Amino acid sequence: MTLPEILSVSATGFIVVLIVLILLAVIIVMLSKVIRAVEGSANKAEETPATETHVVEKVTSPAPVETVTPAPVQYSNGVTLYKTDCKTAASIMAIVSHESGIPLQRLSFSSIKLDDSLELYKTDFKTAASIMAIISHQTEIPLERLVFKSIKLCDTPELYKTDEETAAKVMAITSKESGIPLDKLVFKSIKLIEK
Repeated sequence: MTLPEILSVSATGFIVVLIVLILLAVIIVMLSKVIRAVEGSANKAEETPATETHVVEKVTSPAPVETVTPAPVQYSNGVTLYKTDCKTAASIMAIVSHESGIPLQRLSFSSIKLDDSLELYKTDFKTAASIMAIISHQTEIPLERLVFKSIKLCDTPELYKTDEETAAKVMAITSKESGIPLDKLVFKSIKLIEK
């Protein structure tokens, strides 16, 4: 091969390599833009909370039958409610989020069921739900694996500058930290100390 042929082959090879490199750079830029667009739309879908409002109508029947249980209500976000209303379900979700420290948008609830077999003494369902969530969080046992037969709020402790829900939390945490079952502990008074 002569010198002009060598220069011609070298120049052609150099030009082919440059064209391939330019094509690769364009492909990489295009792919990165597509991936960012897909990730951006996925992040926006996760960040925007659903602003749907659910209305549950109360149906009155002339003669209620005890053996008939109301059908569960299925919502579009996947939560099925059994024997509970939206307000109670929202309270339970908020309590679980608060007590577990996990943001509500990262939690997934498949169903919420109000258990009729749970006996409540001198307490309401909101306080009972708080107690159950706290016990689940403190013991690190999932709530669906715990069974509560009864929840009793003893009126023996005198409450100073605190409410029943806070007192119930204090009693549950004390029981957990001390390792003594709650029914074996006696609280004479619970006082909130102001700084």
